[in-house]
Amino acid sequence: MFSFEKITRAFCLLLIISAVSFAQGGKGKISGRVVDDRTNEPLLGVNVRIMDSKLGATTDQEGSFAIINVNPGRYSVTASMIGYGTLSQSGVEVFIDRTTELTFRLKDASIQTQTVTILAERQKIIKDQTSTSATMDDEQIKATPVEGLRGVIDLSASFQKNAQGDYQVRGSGTNEVSFQVNGVEQGNSNTSVPGWGGGTKANNSWKYDVNPIGVQQMQLISGGFSAEYGNAQAGVVKVVMKEGAPKFSGEFRVEYRPEGQYHWGNYIYDKSSPEWRTWGNLDYWMNVQKANANKSPEANIFTSLGMNSRYPDLYNKVFRTKNASASELARWDSLANREIMWAYDTWVKLHTPDENNPLGIYDYRTHYYTHYMLGFGGPIGKNPDLLKFFFSGEYKSNPTRIPSTEKDQVAQNYILTMTSQILKNHKFKFTAGYQKYVGGLFSGSDDIRYAGISPSYKYFASRDPVRTELTTSQSFNWVYTLDNNSFLETQITHQYEKYELPYRYLYTWNDEKDRLDSSNDASGILLTRGDWWDTEWYTGYENIATDFFQDNRSEQFSFSSDYSNQLTKSNYLKAGIRLNYWDLANTGVTYNFKANAFLTQQGVAEHYVAYPINAAVYFQDKMEYEGMVANLGLRAEMYNFQANVPKDIFDVFYQGTQGSGNLGSLETERSKTRYMLLPRLGLSFPIGENTAFRLQYGHFASMPIFSQALGNSTFYGWNTRGNADLEPKKTINYELGLQQLIDEENRLDIAIYYNDRVRQIGTQNVASFTGNTRNSSGFTNDNSQLFSYDSYTNNQFGSTIGLDITLEKVTTTNFSYRLSYSLSQTTTGTYGAPTIYPESASGSETRINSMEMLASWDRTHSFRGLFQYFLRDAEGMKLWGIYPFENSTYSLTYTAQSGLPFTYVTSSDLKDVVNNKRYPLESSFDFNFNKTINWGDTKIILGIRVMNLLNNQWLTPPDQNQDLEAWIQYAVTSDNPDFPHDGNYLFSPYRAYRNIPRQIFFTLGVGI
Repeated sequence: MFSFEKITRAFCLLLIISAVSFAQGGKGKISGRVVDDRTNEPLLGVNVRIMDSKLGATTDQEGSFAIINVNPGRYSVTASMIGYGTLSQSGVEVFIDRTTELTFRLKDASIQTQTVTILAERQKIIKDQTSTSATMDDEQIKATPVEGLRGVIDLSASFQKNAQGDYQVRGSGTNEVSFQVNGVEQGNSNTSVPGWGGGTKANNSWKYDVNPIGVQQMQLISGGFSAEYGNAQAGVVKVVMKEGAPKFSGEFRVEYRPEGQYHWGNYIYDKSSPEWRTWGNLDYWMNVQKANANKSPEANIFTSLGMNSRYPDLYNKVFRTKNASASELARWDSLANREIMWAYDTWVKLHTPDENNPLGIYDYRTHYYTHYMLGFGGPIGKNPDLLKFFFSGEYKSNPTRIPSTEKDQVAQNYILTMTSQILKNHKFKFTAGYQKYVGGLFSGSDDIRYAGISPSYKYFASRDPVRTELTTSQSFNWVYTLDNNSFLETQITHQYEKYELPYRYLYTWNDEKDRLDSSNDASGILLTRGDWWDTEWYTGYENIATDFFQDNRSEQFSFSSDYSNQLTKSNYLKAGIRLNYWDLANTGVTYNFKANAFLTQQGVAEHYVAYPINAAVYFQDKMEYEGMVANLGLRAEMYNFQANVPKDIFDVFYQGTQGSGNLGSLETERSKTRYMLLPRLGLSFPIGENTAFRLQYGHFASMPIFSQALGNSTFYGWNTRGNADLEPKKTINYELGLQQLIDEENRLDIAIYYNDRVRQIGTQNVASFTGNTRNSSGFTNDNSQLFSYDSYTNNQFGSTIGLDITLEKVTTTNFSYRLSYSLSQTTTGTYGAPTIYPESASGSETRINSMEMLASWDRTHSFRGLFQYFLRDAEGMKLWGIYPFENSTYSLTYTAQSGLPFTYVTSSDLKDVVNNKRYPLESSFDFNFNKTINWGDTKIILGIRVMNLLNNQWLTPPDQNQDLEAWIQYAVTSDNPDFPHDGNYLFSPYRAYRNIPRQIFFTLGVGI
């Protein structure tokens, strides 16, 4: 009869034989030796245990032990044996995917009769580090002047955030970071502009801002990573959440930033602006009235006000036949004055900020920031092994710093973790997550260009759509400890994403019921179209509805299982499997309020349904010897978008009613399965206790994002089409590093690296019979006209060569620091034909040179500095018997980076010059202070956080040639009155600098 244990062991053996694995990751290991304090001889049979847990090991003949499957955190570890005194080491730190080494020296029981506790010494050199990474624990994260975990990511010199708020690592593209919370990928199934077939929404990384109160540890890998992690070319961010302590504890914090103006320059609706100096002045209207008296009857202010239709006979006599009597002229002047007064009053009303303004104009300076954070957990019942939990929740309302449709962006993140060890050798963990974000389509970034409405929407703030993105997740994790040296971990995860961007009908001058005029509809809403709207600079309210619509639903089902075994003292094996299945449905529309625009109108609209699959297996062996640590791994991965692909991309069936008239071909075939074999090697060579060299080599790949593979949009034919047969993007990484202990407290880490990117994805035009009829692409040999659409192909490449230097304090008793500097250069290029043609017109096809150039996102220099000072119980200055600054933390960060490159030439002869200049250095200081006041079993938390302490300004890249020329030649920016005739100076001077001015946040919290 088969027992449960036999079945489980057979399953584990099957996993090893098939060499299939995908580890959850996030676990650490404690290993070391136990020796006799007097003779230095190894001790056999010593029990080594982690206090308040069921984890432990027994030493072998060499006195060695290894405890695997340890969650990151701080522990007390005890070694005991009959005949010897018990020794305990407190403050033992365990890190994600790292080995913590301990040495116990036990004394004879006749000498030591009671348990002795010593403080564990932190490792000076990370002997098993085979690539560049950084780890921060809960204490460091809480003390750092950041809003959330994205702020922690920003403290790594290798991670860069672009204008939209997406991350790039060591010169990579976006969407190349694997961000995991408790082993669950925090992905985003739709990052593109709805219906457009391209472009990027702002703030796609909002899911990364997990509540810092609930985080136990966070690791950022910017170099190569082990074979257990995939679908990422550039980096991995691993977050391990707290699981709940044996005793109930919790904390609640609220952070507040007062209302105010958080952009540079004057208030956007300041009455000193040009439109208020003209149309906001009644005298100006009267002067226009006088000037228009002799204008053409078809083009004067009275026509714009509709007086020609309301008083046709009188209007004709005054302006056309010019035979009006004196009384008729007097009556006309009376009507005109009344109409002008009414129009002026209405103009002022519509241009004055108010929460009820029909055009969405409001005083954004009156909105304040609030951030609520909650974390609590403990046992349910008296036995913590039976069931314990930890709940982490946050609610953040962040007003946009310039006007927007949403006014306040609201982000919510709730995670519940429940664990049980009711059965011996079995640990069960259930995690449920809820994430929700409400914000604008093009707002939410720290960059002023993606912080709210564009300048042209200044007086039509309600035009932009508001998106709601919701993600729910559930995961069940089972860890079965087979023995002290091996365990099996299996996880099943379900994620559901719902992204909605509903249409909202707007007040518009196309609606008669909402068109206000002085006689027929004095209770209406809007002033009619006219010169007073300054449409040269501002968008009028001609929209019937908001510009975009989206309904995106996706489900992801994931299964992963891994087997870990400390085969020998020196070999730690991992092997397992991961499967992913998506159920995707997406509909999006741009510039058209009809939901069926994909079929009945010229669009722009898109729609797709697909069921992609992804599978990965890996085998990894971590070999730890006295003079070498090796991470050897091999990962095999595959994906298929399971979509129908047209057999002839030049004659794709077009279902719309407006196009070339050619319906195209209905023939399709199933998308191809793509395979990847990714070897990875990491070596570390510790030399004594103070030095370690490392060498890393690996192949890293990622799937195309869904919009590149599946998206398709219409506009007078096909406008864009995804390519479900795209090959995986691939990066080959080389890294050579050195760790050197400068003294007992300071460590230097230097790494040089080269990332070779191949098969990257770029755009390509396809000359088609059913393409966009607005894009003529010539003719075939039989004179059939061709029209192009945009698609995607693997036609880009690039590379980054760089140097990373990190200097940090190893011990963190009171003071710690971490300085990181990155020097790098990123290049990119494109090869192949920009437009491809059918065989009947192949003579039209041309090729471009595969010229490699400096990437537009390159940041040559990047520096990050973090300084922290901790005062604990009874530390710091003493006054009248008390320590006023005890239990407080002080943190200061400094960031500096090169500006982005740009092209500026003064001669038309310099045709091949690209990105030859660079914008100024960008730098900032941030400060944070926290103070904990203990009051019995309760603690009160006070804090202040100051961002951009010195009010440094970051220049916004000019978007007009005249602005760029003025800045380069005369050092004049768009907020400078020395350039008064520039349109940007007149109408959007607040965009001169892209970053946020000084912000001050206040924190109040309570904990138990």
